[in-house]
Amino acid sequence: MKLLKLATACAMLVSANAMALDASSLKVSVYSVMLSTSSLCTSPITIFSSATATEVDFLAAPTLGSGNPPDGTYNCVIIKMSDIIKYTPSTSSGACASSTEYTGDVCRADNNGTTIAPDFSGPATNCTGTSATASADVVYMYLTTNASAGTGGNTFMQPLNANSTNGINLAAPLVIAGTAKSKFIVNAAGKIDGSSGYCGMNPPVFGFQKLP
Repeated sequence: MKLLKLATACAMLVSANAMALDASSLKVSVYSVMLSTSSLCTSPITIFSSATATEVDFLAAPTLGSGNPPDGTYNCVIIKMSDIIKYTPSTSSGACASSTEYTGDVCRADNNGTTIAPDFSGPATNCTGTSATASADVVYMYLTTNASAGTGGNTFMQPLNANSTNGINLAAPLVIAGTAKSKFIVNAAGKIDGSSGYCGMNPPVFGFQKLP
């Protein structure tokens, strides 16, 4: 069985913004993970799935599950998850207090949030909740090697074409070849910001790294 593992990247933050903080934890409730060889996230295969979400800390090197995907280069990872995330800043600055866990609703009605399942031909699902009143929705997060991903599009909508800004950029694809192993890198350095009167979090940097 080939094991898909989430682990934290070791990265140093160099920033002119004193409010940019590292995260010491990032908790996400995950239902399933899918892989696609296409950067448009089409025809994905499901690696593991559960009817009940499991809360995992992406920065604590968790193992989400195991599967046996065919050898290939996978340019898209789709994570079916709750849109309620929890995060903890490593230090205090602005509205953020060190070691305090904050909750964020990342797909909401007041930010025109929508989501859609991969290859679904019907209308997108509108997210609920507001910044003041969180409401849990099941969403699909698209991580893709598309260079334009994450530059203004919707994190939870499937990329439409090679120039689509939907999804989050995946810094490096998952390459599966025989018994070779890779780990899923989640780098949350400098992604928490307390400069706007509240403690918010921006998307981490995602990618894969081959293991020796």
